[in-house]
Amino acid sequence: MNQLHRPSRFHSFLSKMRKHTKDTRSASSEGLSWSRILLNYRVYRAEMRLFKAQQKLRKAQRKKQLREERKNERGNPFFQLFYAKERGRKIFSDAEGNVLYVPSVLNSVIHIFNSTVSFIVAYLLVYLIYQFAVILMASFQEIYGVLYYYQVDFNDHSTNWTVLNIIAITLSGPLVSLSIGLYFYNSLFFKAKQYATLRLFYYWVGLHGMAFFLAAFISGVITNKGFGYVPLWLFWNDFTRFFFALLALVGLGLIGYFSAARLQATSNNSFRIVKENRALFFMHQSLIPFLLGSALILVVKMPNNQAYDTLILVFGSILSLAVLFNLDTPNYPLFRSNNRAMFNFSLFLLTLVLLYIWRIFLADGLHFFIQFIIKVTPL
Repeated sequence: MNQLHRPSRFHSFLSKMRKHTKDTRSASSEGLSWSRILLNYRVYRAEMRLFKAQQKLRKAQRKKQLREERKNERGNPFFQLFYAKERGRKIFSDAEGNVLYVPSVLNSVIHIFNSTVSFIVAYLLVYLIYQFAVILMASFQEIYGVLYYYQVDFNDHSTNWTVLNIIAITLSGPLVSLSIGLYFYNSLFFKAKQYATLRLFYYWVGLHGMAFFLAAFISGVITNKGFGYVPLWLFWNDFTRFFFALLALVGLGLIGYFSAARLQATSNNSFRIVKENRALFFMHQSLIPFLLGSALILVVKMPNNQAYDTLILVFGSILSLAVLFNLDTPNYPLFRSNNRAMFNFSLFLLTLVLLYIWRIFLADGLHFFIQFIIKVTPL
């Protein structure tokens, strides 16, 4: 409030000017003079400076008040990221005084790091399963492909191509990915009762598997590649194709929204998923790793980033964004609580090895020649 008294010199100046004006008006009965006009203008300018100073001070106080309110706002994950209460809390303990969690920037980095490497390994697993399923289905039709780190290359001029096997080959990858995703997301996830890191890996495999079906359909409709050949060779009109693409987009949002409850089970302790810290946990465990992992994958694939695969990652990000809209989800039961946050260096080394094999070993292409021979001999 001391700043409100800073314009006091304006008050003294205004009182003098008003007194002088009154004396001048009483001393002269003549009309307006240049001296009176100049004096009135100076009074007007002084009043305006005082008004603007007070208005600026009120605006600054209001801005400070809003900032303080946002620091404690539980529904805004971005303000929780920068102003979360756990940043100012040195330690979290239970009723008996046992230390449960020590919030720090290092712990946040550890959580983001572990989730990012899990994201990358899960993506490479699902991506390769997708491509192998396509290659295997094509081999049944005596169409042989070459697997590169960015695509599968087929002989487009082969006489073995038909409408039916085009649909079967391009549909096989998304269907197998969806099956793998549902299996990891609904079965293996609950079997990993003792390992939070393994649950996180299964969680990412599940989301990637569903993304390589739903997001791949949207990407295929836009680019007329990959999964997009299915509606194209079924001769769907534009309305039908984009209608089902819209349904796939809604499906991605719903899966991500309801996965918020399951994502909590990947936490190493209960403090990270309490209501006031949940948005920060979702960003550490899901959104930021998705963005970092996707960026790293795109960098590794340069300069051969295909629009089809890139759009799968773009639309797949909806799965991580949607969890931020479900902050009121009830606490998910933790299978086991581990109070320590540690770098998962074994998974990090596995990530480096897989990225090296994927980028270097598959740069020249891996040729697949699979021949199925069935011989029936009479008895």
